[in-house]
Amino acid sequence: MEVRSRYIVVALMAAFVVAFESIAVEGALNIADIDIFLVSSVPSIIGGLILIGIYPRGTVAFTRSLGRRGWLIMLGLCAIIAAGVLLWFDAVGKIGASKEAILGGGSSEVLFVIILSAIFLSERLSLLEGVGSVLVIVGVFVVLTDIESLSLTLGLGEIEAIISSLFLGTAVVVTTSLLRTYDLTPLSGVELLISGIMVVSFGTATGLVVLPKSSAWMILVLLGLFPAVGLLMYNAPLPKIGASLTSVLFALNGIFTVGVQLLILVVFPDANLKLPQNVLLAVFGGAIAFVGVYLLNKRHAGEKAEFAPRLV
Repeated sequence: MEVRSRYIVVALMAAFVVAFESIAVEGALNIADIDIFLVSSVPSIIGGLILIGIYPRGTVAFTRSLGRRGWLIMLGLCAIIAAGVLLWFDAVGKIGASKEAILGGGSSEVLFVIILSAIFLSERLSLLEGVGSVLVIVGVFVVLTDIESLSLTLGLGEIEAIISSLFLGTAVVVTTSLLRTYDLTPLSGVELLISGIMVVSFGTATGLVVLPKSSAWMILVLLGLFPAVGLLMYNAPLPKIGASLTSVLFALNGIFTVGVQLLILVVFPDANLKLPQNVLLAVFGGAIAFVGVYLLNKRHAGEKAEFAPRLV
């Protein structure tokens, strides 16, 4: 498998992992009734510690190499991620994982990343890539949109989903730029750790954190596996295939979310999950999206990536 195709697969795997994460977060918020600040922070802190523990020497070298300007950029990036994750998870709790996926990562985040990448990273999509990107987004909409309930009304959850996409899209572009200089694993670990600390610190300072039952802490620890794996897989393709294409491929997490929900219903038929009303239409939308992925995987002769991320 060529390098480009390999990183496209990695981006798709990241979308699959985050599909599980979104459903798990929805369950933690609405079933286990865990505080939003803890759901948004503890898993990130756990995930960050996991990545830092994988390569502690590299993390020490990374933190020392940042310098004053680097630390200012890093802290600003983590603050943006913290705000984005908090709004993302709160939106999932209010409107559900599927609807958040279509408003957030499945549409607006892709748009923000493409625009910001064109301005700050000088990324440009080719005609073939543009057609493939449009097919992916259209496919996601076909799968997730409930035609009978379409309306122009935007509630707080919908607004949070869009604003979180702006924050997270900005973070993607900044991270892509940093990965040209710094190693993948330490950067991703520090991003998770500091952003998680920022969220829980804000919640504690404002008195909004509500401590859960003792059994809920195990859920929070297990949730930490998702950001550790998901962020590492999402960040890896950024400098290889570009922020724009990575975000387009990641938009498929909406379709994967529906697939994971179907899988859960096979194992737990009584699970209260909201699925697309028209399964046939959902399958058609998935087919459209994956035709788009096929087009994105067609590279032009002589086209080469400029650089690749270092895992450690």
